Amino acid sequence: MSDLSTTTKKIEPFLYIPAVSFLIFISIFYLYTGSFFISPKFARFTTLGLLIYFLFSKNGNTLLKFVSLFVFYLSFTNPIPSSDLIPSRFFPLWLDPSTNFKFDLFLDQGSTTLLSENDLTSLQGQMTNLPHPKEKGFLVAPYFLVPGANEILPTYPWTPGFFNFLIYKTFSFFHPIIPKMNYENTSSILFVLPTIYRLESFSAAILATATSFLLYLILRLKPFSNSKAISFLYVVIYSLCTSHFSNSSQGLWQHTIIEFLLGLILYLLFLENNNRLRFLLIGLFAGILIYSRPSSIFLLTFPVVVLITKFKEFKWAFFLALISFSITLLFFGLLNNSYYQHFLGGYSLHKIAYSYVGHSDLFSKPLGEGLFGLTFSPGFGYYIFSPILLLPLFYFPKIKNKGLFVCLLLPEVLLVLFYAKYVYWEGGHSYGARFLTDINLYSILTFSMIPLAIWKNRIYQIVVLTLLIFSFYVQYFGANQKEMVSLWNSCSYESNFAKSIDFKNLPFHPNLSRTNCTHQ
Repeated sequence: MSDLSTTTKKIEPFLYIPAVSFLIFISIFYLYTGSFFISPKFARFTTLGLLIYFLFSKNGNTLLKFVSLFVFYLSFTNPIPSSDLIPSRFFPLWLDPSTNFKFDLFLDQGSTTLLSENDLTSLQGQMTNLPHPKEKGFLVAPYFLVPGANEILPTYPWTPGFFNFLIYKTFSFFHPIIPKMNYENTSSILFVLPTIYRLESFSAAILATATSFLLYLILRLKPFSNSKAISFLYVVIYSLCTSHFSNSSQGLWQHTIIEFLLGLILYLLFLENNNRLRFLLIGLFAGILIYSRPSSIFLLTFPVVVLITKFKEFKWAFFLALISFSITLLFFGLLNNSYYQHFLGGYSLHKIAYSYVGHSDLFSKPLGEGLFGLTFSPGFGYYIFSPILLLPLFYFPKIKNKGLFVCLLLPEVLLVLFYAKYVYWEGGHSYGARFLTDINLYSILTFSMIPLAIWKNRIYQIVVLTLLIFSFYVQYFGANQKEMVSLWNSCSYESNFAKSIDFKNLPFHPNLSRTNCTHQ
């Protein structure tokens, strides 16, 4: 029997190599051609089967596990129908000096006609087209674009788009991904749109898979110290049963890059060495994180607490992180000022534009509505879409390291309270509590602190399995039925809170035949 086991272990590497090679081949083939060489559903369920198999296997090639996850994410070929993603999708074309692409193609028929102040009454209360003050009037632009110092620019920070550009340039080195053409009108955009979607999907899947791998590494380190098998179990729960699946892996949101950067910071934070480069990188990634979304400052409360409590151990390395962080923020501030004529970039111009249409205070929503809507409402609730993440709160008395648990919970609480007051707390045209995607890593780390002994309880096993199946179904629906979710988002309600508590029309079980749905 031992000889058979030894023989199997010797054969396994020769099985993994062709499997990994084939999965990588079909993913790159899809990027270039739009075809997986096999059915996307076959690729999806095969890789899902592999992930489930590895859950019950004590051994397993780590590379094959995460390549399978990557192909699984990539197999959902339908793009997210949201204008929020336009900047990151087209950023590679804008940054590529060999193309003449400009974002002003997305203005209304390329128009640069200015409105007078009296004309702004027609824009009051709406949120899709916003007026921006110019010398002789107001330029109206889609909410995802703002007028920069010299041209029309993305409203949002450039980090997701820049990563998309890196993938674009890397694979274009071997063979052009997007054909060279003259971008003069919207018809040229439509011609390359399928390729743009594939590139975005490929980049998002890489980032999401890399974040899952970072989580795997973190769970292996102290103070978590999990085995390979248990670490991978938590990774699968994170990767398939949270909004990391339905949001981050399916599009180049700011959240996609934020989860990745936070994963890098936490991994470096838990490493047990005093290498100066480690702290320089923590400061660098923390600065990029804040640039990517200023509200990410709440996500840094945990790393800051850890660094302060271990100040005597880290000593001057702490100041290296602080210096690196400050220099990084200064760089991005100067970059923003150069392109946007404002230190904070497009977000500041965006906020000014909203003030002209009646939204002078973007954090004026009742705290109770936003708080319930973000957490427990059936339409958007973070803990409704992923109820498995509630378990750590119920088992708090049994958790040994309560200090670490509370510290991990701190950024979650702060981010929820921050967005609860936001006018658009629901995240606009999206799925679930999109803004809370940023806390997924903290949520799964607290989940991993539940004592393993509890898993032996039969009732607990049934409850966990039920919650896992439901969480996976909800996240799978969001990834697979993006068009239906978009139609659900188009249903009209008197308020987003009313929409969030409509039990008869849920985003993961929509009733689109209702009269308040605009597609009818």
